[in-house]
Amino acid sequence: MLYWIIKPFVAVFFRVFYQYDYKGRNNIPPDQPVVFAPNHVNAFIDPVALGLLSDRKIRFFARGDVFKGWLAKKTLNSMGVSPMYRIQEGYTELKKNDKTFEECRSLLSAGKVILLFPEGICVQERRLRPLKKGLARIVFQTEELMDFKKDILVIPVGLNYTAAYKFRSKLFIDIGKPVSVKEYEARFKEDKVRAINEFTKMLELKMAEHMVILKNTDNDQLFLNMEEIYMYQWLKEKGHRTDDLGHSYHGSKELAGLINYLDEHKPELTVSLRDKSTAYIRKLRSNGLRDHLLRPENIDSISIRTFIRDYLVIWLGMPLYFIGLVLHYPPYFFAKRFCDKKIKNVEFFASVYANLAMILWGIYASVQVLTVALTLRDWLLLSLYTVVVLPLTGFFALWYYPVKEKIFGRWRLLRMVRKERSVVEELVRERFAIIAEIKNCKNEFDNYLKSNLK
Repeated sequence: MLYWIIKPFVAVFFRVFYQYDYKGRNNIPPDQPVVFAPNHVNAFIDPVALGLLSDRKIRFFARGDVFKGWLAKKTLNSMGVSPMYRIQEGYTELKKNDKTFEECRSLLSAGKVILLFPEGICVQERRLRPLKKGLARIVFQTEELMDFKKDILVIPVGLNYTAAYKFRSKLFIDIGKPVSVKEYEARFKEDKVRAINEFTKMLELKMAEHMVILKNTDNDQLFLNMEEIYMYQWLKEKGHRTDDLGHSYHGSKELAGLINYLDEHKPELTVSLRDKSTAYIRKLRSNGLRDHLLRPENIDSISIRTFIRDYLVIWLGMPLYFIGLVLHYPPYFFAKRFCDKKIKNVEFFASVYANLAMILWGIYASVQVLTVALTLRDWLLLSLYTVVVLPLTGFFALWYYPVKEKIFGRWRLLRMVRKERSVVEELVRERFAIIAEIKNCKNEFDNYLKSNLK
């Protein structure tokens, strides 16, 4: 019951905390037994993200050590969460998984939907860890009990975050086509171990198709640098929308493919790009700038007219933005402060931050509504405050903040052009050289792909 009660509120709040989009929702069947198989990046946020996309109730499974105490067990169970114990929690705890596996088999036999993380671990990386065999064992055991008449579908899912721990970062969910366990019936009856191994390997490959994957951890920073410096231009060259999360996701996959290719075939170019781009980004940050400010089209667009427009946007919008901050920001501020001090594991940062902020905001908004009700004693004004003022000021603040930051960035750049022109010119030259090097690498990568297609 609690699952369906809180789902609408979580859906709204999730849209606030993350900018997210998805594709492949039509791959979720309406009435067959389903196992979602996503990569695991972001603790309790990952199952919530998928739960919001499915019209069917999903049974989730979380690490067993969070089920300590009767209140935690009761609350999590009412939200559709069951424990899954790991070897780190001890062999005695691990035996409790027999009950969990039985629950999985019962749910699938009844045609329900469950979510299992095949990696068996939560790591905030753009990589897919080798899959455990637990998911394959569960689905094959269930099909075996039903004499392979149930047709369980396993759906590979890619959860692709830009920065999973950050407020207002981006998430693109790529839901793949379902894989029928029934197709492996003959192989399973012939050799169970081999069928489970083959299925697990197949699922790993399918999941990887829906993820942005960097093979070498040393290239993580290079990827971030190239995203900032070249992604916008990459998308424009492809004719894609730069503000579309789906297009950005595909651009990131292509960019990761380029880096993986360079790392394998031209490692010296990888090192060169990493060193140059890191030095360039460091200079930008030390001057309070972002790369987008140095794009030729953005520099060319700066004029007296745009300066006046920016000035009006800042001073006309600032009062409403300030009201939005007062009415909405304190819960986020205190939640962030708490997490900065208490949460050391980055994989759990967003989970605690988002949930604590949601709870505190609910309390804070309720206090505001109660105060308005007691002060004004007018149902019409109370309704206007609750339905109009609160949501509009909140969404205006979310929209206005990045606009304000871009305007202030342009003003910093203009000030530097007047006072430190040589620094700006040096940054522009470095940027041009890096992009030229990326283009050369991209052309070589494109030729490599074409030659492999022949």
